[in-house]
Order: sequence, then C-alpha cells, then structure tokens
Amino acid sequence: MKKLLFILISVMAALAALNPSEEDYREHVRKKKGVSGAAALALMDLLSFDKKGSIRRQNFLIASRFYLDGDGLLPRENRAWGIAGLFIDSN
Repeated sequence: MKKLLFILISVMAALAALNPSEEDYREHVRKKKGVSGAAALALMDLLSFDKKGSIRRQNFLIASRFYLDGDGLLPRENRAWGIAGLFIDSN
C-alpha cells in the first residue's frame, strides 16, 4: 500500500512539474499553425483590452485549461487542455 501511495505521489509531482504555461501554449500554436498562428495570436492580443494578452490559463495543478479572454471584444472560448507538456485541442 505504501508503494502505491509513493507511486501516486510521484506521478502527481511529475505532472505538476510538467504542467505547461501560457508561453508553452503560445509556442505550441506557433509551431502547429506557423505564420498564420502567430498572426492570429497577435491579432487576438490587440483585440484584448488586457496587457497580458488574450490567452489565459486556468491552473489545476496537474493540468491546465487554456482559453481566450472574454473581457474584451472576443468572447470566452476554450482552446486546449495542457498536461505533462502536451496539448489537447478542445475544438
């Protein structure tokens, strides 16, 4: 039982350490979509009224949800989940 608990805690710690950030998501979009993805991110940042940009991250310790900011002209839209350095697109 102690080994199982140790393995579970180890896995949770590894997932928390590999939890992607907003910058990781932006880089993922740039790699996946290329120039059009970078241009879309820049346009969304311009339409957002926040200095941080349009992409937001909701952190759940072992995973994160990335979404478009809903405070400016853009409606809130879930874009992807990130876990262990990987991204799962919501669309």
